[in-house]
Amino acid sequence: MAFFSMFKNSALELKSVRSLTVTALLIGISTALEFLVIQPTPTLKFGFAFIGLAAIGMLYGPVMAGIGGIAVDVLGYIIKPTGAFSPILTVATLVEGIIYGIFLYKMTPAKLDFSGGKAFLSSLKQNAFPALRTFFSRFTVNLVCNVFLNTVGLIIMGFFAPETFWVKMGERIVKNAILLPFEVLVLIPVLYGIYIAYRSISGKNKTAV
Repeated sequence: MAFFSMFKNSALELKSVRSLTVTALLIGISTALEFLVIQPTPTLKFGFAFIGLAAIGMLYGPVMAGIGGIAVDVLGYIIKPTGAFSPILTVATLVEGIIYGIFLYKMTPAKLDFSGGKAFLSSLKQNAFPALRTFFSRFTVNLVCNVFLNTVGLIIMGFFAPETFWVKMGERIVKNAILLPFEVLVLIPVLYGIYIAYRSISGKNKTAV
């Protein structure tokens, strides 16, 4: 799929009542998941809100997922405000949705077999391309949004001193590197489940690209 055609096709999804309805549902799920956090250490948090945005990106592309990102950030702040509202953090969530759309739009997700080591490796080999697309979507989100944009936003909001920028960047790189494999292992089967459910309900044929 040509890069700019991807954005055009995604924008056309705004005219579909089904697309808007499913997107609204996934926005609601992402907003709810904002408050589901596993915190194994005081400085390490594992959240699940990214799942809904990734699903929007897969089903409806970067435009819809970008709009979904804005909605998730604003709704999350309205429901549970934490500190001052920052447009930069909203931009980070907007960019997150766009990244998912660019990497995942119209992708048939990987179907991995978690029953055993050999079975898992065999299924991973057979589904290498969609698995890599899923991995790099989350990797790019972590690097661009979680490491860079969120750090800039928090410094502008006054949570960190500007001179600590590179220190905070380094800390966030380590945290996101630790979380990345777990996030991908959660994301791959969930996206496949959402894809199968969507196809069975809507009857819409989404082919791999």
